Amino acid sequence: MRIELTAGVHLNVIPTTKFKTTRIAVHFLAPADADQYAARTLLTSVLETASAAYPTQAALSAELETLFGANFGIGVGKEGGMHRVSATLDLVADGLAQAPLLAAGFDFLREVLTRPLTVAGRFDAAVFTRERANLIDYLNSLDEDRQTQASLALQALYFDAPSQKAPSFGTVAGLEAVTEAGLWATYQAMLSQDQVEIVVLGDVNPAAVTALASGLGLAPRNPAEAPYAIDQTPSALRRGTDAVSVNQAKLDLGYHTPVALYGADYYATVVAVELFGGSPLSLLFTNVREKASKAYYASAVLDPFRHFVQVQTGIDPADATEVEGLIAAQLARVVAGEFSDDLLQRIKDGLTNGRLIAYDAPRFLARQALLHALIPTHQEGYDAFASGVAAVTREDVQRVAAGLDLHAVYLLTSKEGN
Repeated sequence: MRIELTAGVHLNVIPTTKFKTTRIAVHFLAPADADQYAARTLLTSVLETASAAYPTQAALSAELETLFGANFGIGVGKEGGMHRVSATLDLVADGLAQAPLLAAGFDFLREVLTRPLTVAGRFDAAVFTRERANLIDYLNSLDEDRQTQASLALQALYFDAPSQKAPSFGTVAGLEAVTEAGLWATYQAMLSQDQVEIVVLGDVNPAAVTALASGLGLAPRNPAEAPYAIDQTPSALRRGTDAVSVNQAKLDLGYHTPVALYGADYYATVVAVELFGGSPLSLLFTNVREKASKAYYASAVLDPFRHFVQVQTGIDPADATEVEGLIAAQLARVVAGEFSDDLLQRIKDGLTNGRLIAYDAPRFLARQALLHALIPTHQEGYDAFASGVAAVTREDVQRVAAGLDLHAVYLLTSKEGN
């Protein structure tokens, strides 16, 4: 159930008695702009840390304890051409707590999101300085996570648009450039201009939730529009290499897929990528990692928002050329139909079983509600997914696999030349 609270602000209510908790998520969505990623990420830390009602982390934590130990957080993400700031609050269900926690939860979110800790019309300088320093330290620490480093480098190599090349959380240079005045302007723009989707899932009354969500006091707005699906036309194959102190090299490959976001070939592509490298039963896992013993890990994942399939492997530095050939051979096997009917069925069973388990998680269900609100072609519910996967044929898998076009190869290898 999607309800317009005011122009540009919608409420999505999912009544269910399946869980002992209630989940509230408030999503702010704006066109992806790499110049704003760092500020929007810093904004989540500042809002999450201090507000007028809860000026310290200790005060905020104490308030969460009064809400029966509620779980609260604010983070960022990217949905193709849109950047998302999401505030989430998980509460014990009112019926179980025998207390009006849902109403108290909305009061808490209103305080945190709309009444930040300010001094002279800007965020508290001490909070700003501390949280920016903490985020810079965190982003610098990602250099030690070689798998993340390689993944981000591949995407920077693959995509042309700055909004897609840059990580959704921004960069150290971007954070260093954020000023107190700039952060306040970013906050005002988010609060007054972003598209807002509020998702509430639990044993709730839609009318009561509507009244509570209206109490957040979000003003009407005319959000800027941007495409959720990003489809970059492939160009000549791009290659990039960096050498660092590492024993295990990272070889990542980026493929373009023409499949439309939740379009006719969506389920076939999901199955094909799972068969290629998305499962422990996949060809990448069984043939490259297990049989050939040429990878510590080997996997593939589909990003339908960006028509993008990413392969990630951890390898010995000297094996890069051989492993790249082995990866290509596994995709060629999928295209040629060199897989058994039994394997295909097991891949499909794994997908549907995994989805069924996912529906036992409030976070997943709330995520599905958000996607359904944003993407007209998104099909909600387990039955739609299960029937879509079941209908995929061998020929469908071969056809969509043939459409995967290798567009970028990135190698993070050893500078010692081992």
